[in-house]
Amino acid sequence: MDDGKAGLGEVPTRANDGEVPIRRRYGGGGSAALEQWAGRLATSPGPYRPRFMVYSGLGTPDMTARRLAILQDLGAESFLLAADLPSQLGFDPDHELAHAQVGRAGVSCTTLADFAEICSELDLTRVDSVGLLANSIGHIGLGMVHCVLTDAGADQVRLVMQNDPLKEFTARGTEIFTPEQAVRIACDCVAFAIDNRLPGAALTVCSNHLDVAGAGPVVATAMAFANAQVYLDELVGRGYAVRDALPHMMFFLNERSDLYVSAALFRTARTVWAELVEQRYGLPVGEQPAMTLMGYAHGLESADEPLVNVPRITLAVLGSMLGGVDYLCASAYDEALRIPSVDAAALALRTMEVVAYEHGAMASVDPLAGSHKLAELDEHVAAGIRAELERIDEHGGGLAALHDGYISARIDELRGARQRQLAEGERAMVGANLLRSPHGPKLFSGNSTGEVGFAQVERTARDRVAAHRRDRDDHVVRSALDGVRAAAATTGNLVPPTIAALRAGATSQEIIEATSRGFAQ
Repeated sequence: MDDGKAGLGEVPTRANDGEVPIRRRYGGGGSAALEQWAGRLATSPGPYRPRFMVYSGLGTPDMTARRLAILQDLGAESFLLAADLPSQLGFDPDHELAHAQVGRAGVSCTTLADFAEICSELDLTRVDSVGLLANSIGHIGLGMVHCVLTDAGADQVRLVMQNDPLKEFTARGTEIFTPEQAVRIACDCVAFAIDNRLPGAALTVCSNHLDVAGAGPVVATAMAFANAQVYLDELVGRGYAVRDALPHMMFFLNERSDLYVSAALFRTARTVWAELVEQRYGLPVGEQPAMTLMGYAHGLESADEPLVNVPRITLAVLGSMLGGVDYLCASAYDEALRIPSVDAAALALRTMEVVAYEHGAMASVDPLAGSHKLAELDEHVAAGIRAELERIDEHGGGLAALHDGYISARIDELRGARQRQLAEGERAMVGANLLRSPHGPKLFSGNSTGEVGFAQVERTARDRVAAHRRDRDDHVVRSALDGVRAAAATTGNLVPPTIAALRAGATSQEIIEATSRGFAQ
């Protein structure tokens, strides 16, 4: 099996029925960014051999721990934990506003002990990366991950944190602080990672949620780039070099339908971003670290015929791999119905592995390079991203465009393209507006097992946090929270006092409250 270290002109495999030699690379990649990036492909995994990522979290910490252990045994390498909605909003599970949301769309995670239990069954010596979805509570999420990895001596494990709060204001609605305060928290995380030389990404800039909100993948990518500029401007303003900040940022992009447009989007994003960094910050393309990309194979799943989602997800996986993502996770076929079952989550992982190992998807670097069709798609996608970036610049950049309402208005303007295309028959969806069968649900229901008892999950989480508060030293906790408040009232980095508060036993809600009091000062 190819380990990714074959020279660009060599034949790494003849592993096909005809024993046809497959070369590592066929011709040039096109842009300067792709050329310099392809030339660095000497190690594996990475681009065109993505790390198999699991985006998962359900119920209580111990339930998620068991799920992660199963998926690791099946080959998962990277773990991005989905915190439930109360946790993302800074509410403990016994807060009145957390009612009926605990552990539903993610795992309940409000203390350092919670996150430690979530990771307790992982063999960290076999883990590439760990992260937490913590967009508006970035300093807490990073603190939890850093503490668990440090305590385990797992310094080699990379971060895959999703600390991108700006898109929350227009795409998801989990914002807690003002945009300026949110930018500060996100950049505190990146600064902490730079200062402490932590591997991986302390901040994942996300177009996916903007796309899902209605912007579409091209405009959403431009919006994500505009947000990334806001973060980079802040870090440069603090005195950090762009070349030091970039390795601690990655991008989470996606195109949710066409296989070739998906590949073009990922290829083009690297090109446009590299040009933007060179023009705005003066760092030549050849001196830039290769942009790290994450993909999520999902988007067209239907609740009507769940098993038919399997080929949809498979093709989305292939599109992401052809585009050269570094990290890839895949949706589960029953995700339109419920929190994914373990059966479906395992099949999603196996889907990525089959595409990668059995069908030559990662044998060649940039396998679609040289295609006339892809060249035209690349040009169209790149032009769309650049045009939208110009419109955002006319509004004063990502932060100003958020404040004056342009980003929200633009998403509203574009929302509904898919529904319109389906309704008008321009787009085909098998089982919906094409080849619809009266037997569909019976034929394609699958075997999604293991319903979650959410009422019991909520009772367990509330009892767990109550016991946690009883067992800690309140004086130590209050003192540590004073440190968070004091840091928030100044320009000090919030991550170190947040870590101290987590270790003292403070909950996420208490840290958010202390942060808010500090900001108010």
